[in-house]
Amino acid sequence: MSMHWSPAATALPAPGAAERSKGVGHVLLVYSGRHKAASSWSRGILREAAGLLGLNMVTVIAPEQWAPYGSLAELVRQERVDLLSLTNIQQRHYETLPPRRTVNVIRDPRDIVVSGYFSHRNTHAVQALGVTWHELIEHRERLLKLDESAGMLEEIEFSGYFLDHMDTWDYRQPEVLELRMEEQIADPVAVWTRIFEHYGLLVPPGAIGGWVRAAALRWRLGAVRAEPGRARVRRALAGPAPRRLPRAYVPLATDYHTFTRLSYSDRRPGEVDEMNHYRKGVPGDWRNYFTERHRAAFRARYGDLAERLGYPAG
Repeated sequence: MSMHWSPAATALPAPGAAERSKGVGHVLLVYSGRHKAASSWSRGILREAAGLLGLNMVTVIAPEQWAPYGSLAELVRQERVDLLSLTNIQQRHYETLPPRRTVNVIRDPRDIVVSGYFSHRNTHAVQALGVTWHELIEHRERLLKLDESAGMLEEIEFSGYFLDHMDTWDYRQPEVLELRMEEQIADPVAVWTRIFEHYGLLVPPGAIGGWVRAAALRWRLGAVRAEPGRARVRRALAGPAPRRLPRAYVPLATDYHTFTRLSYSDRRPGEVDEMNHYRKGVPGDWRNYFTERHRAAFRARYGDLAERLGYPAG
């Protein structure tokens, strides 16, 4: 089945935060990110927006997290989740969720391999959110014994855990806004505006009182970004949360959550630090590392996956 898709937004009506907070016509907001597709950056922006709006955001990176509940859907129900951030979700698990409005972000699978190689060899945490990634421990041990070329071949096979889920995802689901990471980082304001509009979380263009909302947002934003537990945070967030975000929030968010800030450095995208989790931050890097042998190995394992996802052959 062809997996070419158009990134156009769906025509579904946008639910507001008011409906969710009242429990009427509740629609779960879902962000489906893919491993090594700027998922940490995205979670930072989403977590901040959820804090501003008083939404309960839960991040799930592995089935072990919902195992005590019996299913992902039951975790959502019991924890009263408003915004669910997922990484590497499988289609069959996604389909168990209640009525939802979803953003799914993919990346050139060959770039996922290259980014994964350096991250898995050097920096990626083996524990997160109470989950231990045992496979990564063993994989890292192998990578550290291999030279770069052989390690990249090892990574091509290991990446099946992420890329096979991208291969089996249904890219024609009406409630899902399909995006590419490459679009996100090229024009973050435009793409994040589309994301929040898809979720129904932005004030409509030209709404009266925009400057008042923007001023209130800046006060709450300063509190959300402050250290947890400070009195200013408690005072600022004590009042009722806004129903939607002013449109001015998007540039404020993307200007704050940057590659430089996340990498704790003065580097810009394209400047390499192989021992930093945010190593390079630019698309198309696979061409710098894939030899003909790597290209052949990737195609033997995944076929024309990259082309079917809309990425050019190389």
